Amino acid sequence: MTGGVLAGTIIASLVRGEQEPWGGLYDPGRVGSPLRSAPTYLKAQWEAGKHFVKDRLDTLGDGTNGPVGSLPPGEGTVVRAGGAPCAVHRDDQGELHAVSAVCTHLGCLVAFNNAERTWECPCHGSRFGIDGEVLQGPALSPLEREDPDEL
Repeated sequence: MTGGVLAGTIIASLVRGEQEPWGGLYDPGRVGSPLRSAPTYLKAQWEAGKHFVKDRLDTLGDGTNGPVGSLPPGEGTVVRAGGAPCAVHRDDQGELHAVSAVCTHLGCLVAFNNAERTWECPCHGSRFGIDGEVLQGPALSPLEREDPDEL
């Protein structure tokens, strides 16, 4: 909301031919800004790429939080099932819930958040319920449900 008010103020000043003191800060044609922000941008892209590769390697062994058989109630892990990454959660009653671990936004692997009991994408911040439903975007589609009996 603040950005909308600020944009309206700057546009109104431009229409009146006035100069806003902070207008240069938001000018899309400002020089040097891409060079100043490049290290931060590249670091963020490096972190997303690192997660993309590391998370897949972690699922080749026992999973990100151990094998499914030893998964305690309230915990989650990402394992390989039929060659594909699968996000598995054991609820408080001991029942397993399984969904695809591949985020529907851009394909990173989700990780389990024990405090919130949600699946979260470390690359862009999407959050999913244990049933795979989208709780928070940028993902728009739910995680595909898997059969926990096939693990």
